[in-house]
Amino acid sequence: MNEQRIRCEGRGRIGAPSIAGLAAALLLWSATAGLAQTVDTTLWVTDGYVNAIVRDGGTIYIAGSFTRVGPATGGAFVIDAGTGATQQPYPKVVGDVSAVAPDGSGGWYLGGEFTAVRGQERNNLAHLDANGNLTPWNPNPDGGVAVLVVSGDTVYAGGGFTIIGGQPRHNLAALDAATGAATAWSPDPDDYVNLLAVSGNTVYAAGGFSSIGGQPRHYLAALDAASGAATPWNPAPNEHVFALTANGSTVYVGGQFNGIGGKTRFGIAALDAATGIATAWNPNPLNYSLTVYALAASGSVVYVGGGLGSGLAALDATTGAAKAWNPNPNGGVFAIAVSGSTVYVSGEFTSIGGQPRHNLAALDAATGTATAWNPDLNGGSPALAVSGSSVYVGGGRFDILGGQPRHNLAALDANTGAVTAWDPNPDGGGVSGLAVSGNTVYAVGGFYLIGGQPRHNLAALDAATGAATAWNPNPDGGVYAIAVSGSTVYAGGSFYQIGGQTRHYFAALDAATGAATAWNPNLAGDGDIDILAVGGSMVYAVGIFTGAGGDPYPYLAALDATTGAATAWNPHPNGGVDAMAVSGGTVYVGGGFTSIGGQPRQYLAALDATSGAAMAWSPNPDGVVQAMAVGGGTVYVGGAFTSIGGQPRHFLAALDATSGAVTTWNPDANRPVYALAVSGSTAYAGGSFFGMGVQPQSGLAAIITDTPTATLLAQFDATSAADGIELRWSFGDPSRVATVAVERALQATGPWVSINPEVQVTSGVMVALDRMADGGGEYFYRLVVQLTDRSQTVFGPVSASRDEPLTMSGMTLKSPNPTPGGIHVQYAVARAGQVRLELLDVSGRVVATLANRVQEPGRYEAAWDGAGQRGQLAAGLYFVRFMAPDCMTVRKLAVVR
Repeated sequence: MNEQRIRCEGRGRIGAPSIAGLAAALLLWSATAGLAQTVDTTLWVTDGYVNAIVRDGGTIYIAGSFTRVGPATGGAFVIDAGTGATQQPYPKVVGDVSAVAPDGSGGWYLGGEFTAVRGQERNNLAHLDANGNLTPWNPNPDGGVAVLVVSGDTVYAGGGFTIIGGQPRHNLAALDAATGAATAWSPDPDDYVNLLAVSGNTVYAAGGFSSIGGQPRHYLAALDAASGAATPWNPAPNEHVFALTANGSTVYVGGQFNGIGGKTRFGIAALDAATGIATAWNPNPLNYSLTVYALAASGSVVYVGGGLGSGLAALDATTGAAKAWNPNPNGGVFAIAVSGSTVYVSGEFTSIGGQPRHNLAALDAATGTATAWNPDLNGGSPALAVSGSSVYVGGGRFDILGGQPRHNLAALDANTGAVTAWDPNPDGGGVSGLAVSGNTVYAVGGFYLIGGQPRHNLAALDAATGAATAWNPNPDGGVYAIAVSGSTVYAGGSFYQIGGQTRHYFAALDAATGAATAWNPNLAGDGDIDILAVGGSMVYAVGIFTGAGGDPYPYLAALDATTGAATAWNPHPNGGVDAMAVSGGTVYVGGGFTSIGGQPRQYLAALDATSGAAMAWSPNPDGVVQAMAVGGGTVYVGGAFTSIGGQPRHFLAALDATSGAVTTWNPDANRPVYALAVSGSTAYAGGSFFGMGVQPQSGLAAIITDTPTATLLAQFDATSAADGIELRWSFGDPSRVATVAVERALQATGPWVSINPEVQVTSGVMVALDRMADGGGEYFYRLVVQLTDRSQTVFGPVSASRDEPLTMSGMTLKSPNPTPGGIHVQYAVARAGQVRLELLDVSGRVVATLANRVQEPGRYEAAWDGAGQRGQLAAGLYFVRFMAPDCMTVRKLAVVR
């Protein structure tokens, strides 16, 4: 999970080591075998979620909700302006890139909401040189960066941060282009900044603020580039500004307003750079609801991009009249950059300038036709800049450049990682389940056409061609789960008729004919079957039924594979089961329960396959388990947890199958995992994540288990000392260690920052003192170890606490983000007073209030269920705003449906 902790005040003094930190140290000291891992960066990824994975021989079959698969590039690129070729190496950004700015020397700055670049941790802001290498420049903002502008030796950054370049700066800062340190310039806007433009000695800023540079200014302001003070220039738009460009004596702005600079202007205006008054220039779009998102001025032309109508126009800079130039995109345009006779545009379109172009295009400035330049970007790009022969592009976490279209179902070559020609191309909704048997791939989901044939929610596909076979049970309702055993295909769902027979939710089908066999558990209730597994002579079923074979078996049952009768096996979970794996005499289950098999078990349990009783195995994750797979003596689990077995593990973990102890295998997914499969030493994970550690793996990842590291780390602990926090570590085999880097964070989930503590060797143990940990609260540490075989492993975190009364207020968005509707927000209040926690739309309107009351100092949590003041909110971008007596901060939130 990619959480961020907002620090609004300083920290206090020394306290005592935490019990959590000591427990972590004891676990690392233990003799339990650990597993290191490497993410396979050659495996192609998806532009959406993966919820089913099966590896069969040299092929990896994946299913879910996606439209394209391609190389794992991350969401930022440098593209040759002439050829359209992409510069290598890729920046490999883990997260969103909202801003790009050339540095004038062939390199570029990028900002957004990300955690890593080129395999190294970078929070929200980074610099790449002309060769594509990550530089040491690292201002490390604690919140998102929405806009960047380079002016001389200064980089201006706007966004939603409170600390940047080592200094407290709210939402806007000037950074030294060489060192990354924040300069003294500090306009201190009271809300986010999403647009900047520099002209001479003036910095123009737009955003959600109502105060900036020491003056009241709503949404738009001009700042002195030397002092940061607001100038008298004050156009006072009555709604948000989404586009801004300065051109000589004129400042062009676009947005949602209908009044600005003292005049009525709908969505677009030209302002006098000296007075702020709207000039006579008034394109006056016919569609008054038009929102302008992009502007670029070039000579006598102002290019305008928006979200409605044709989405793109060229206006006369003198009269405001629209020119004949009309590329006519079939979707919105959100960024424009002009270079010579070419207009580069990005947005959400598939056709523009008379040619098919996906979201990114180069247009002839004279005719508006699309040139041959065609990088083929799958997602809309909010960041675009041109410098010399390079086009700089920044986009989203699921962006793919090139690749191949695949609709919810694909096959990848296990050796090369690339997609194969296999393409059943199902229509309708996503594919939710897969099974492979011989030369047949079985698929279930929400489709009506697949493999070139009409098939309702269930199909058998040729493993070589992807064509649908003649096998067609034709269920009359949804099919959600499938399992194959010998010549029998078990199907579960919400159907009543399947294979030519009446079968409630559950059926056994002949693998040759598709006809329903006599096997009929006759489930009761008004529910469905979601998960199936076959083990020995039993078929295990999970669903929302209330009976199996006439007996009450809520959520989970074991049925005789021969007769269909429900056995006495009845673990009786008190909540839903979302994942299941059978291994020998054990049935591992995960879900939302807190009691199962007669014992308290939180979200994860091992059940005796004979009695149904819960075994002693109890890893106790702090969130729901949604996927599992067993390989050798290891149980791999995925889901929505951030801690398991007393150790921080983000959404993915490996557990000892006998003891339940957590291994050191820790790929560090940044969003939930919904699917797992194991083949040899490789674990495949699918889900909504877009990063595995420092690698941009969106939707799909292969994690290769390295040599066990049980003897490598002998000790790692942290304790409070008089002058800071003392760390101690040692290795069982020091000859395998090349380098050790120490990293620190304010919470177990990061963000992590490299530190250089004082280090000495005492009796073979490395003793390090972190003197910079000089405030109250808890500090977390980890070791990043480079081995002599050039692999890397990470140990920790461990923590030590310096207890102190809470001295800072702040907010943390809990997973998921993006959310399908609902999040948890943790916040801390340092000073008693009025506290507000609100959800805002992009226009700044409050659409939901999570907290609005006087609160005493302490830590709190609020939940949002996805509803606004007028019902469920539509998908889109929102902002979570936290206001306390000593702190105000804003975080982006994406809602997906």
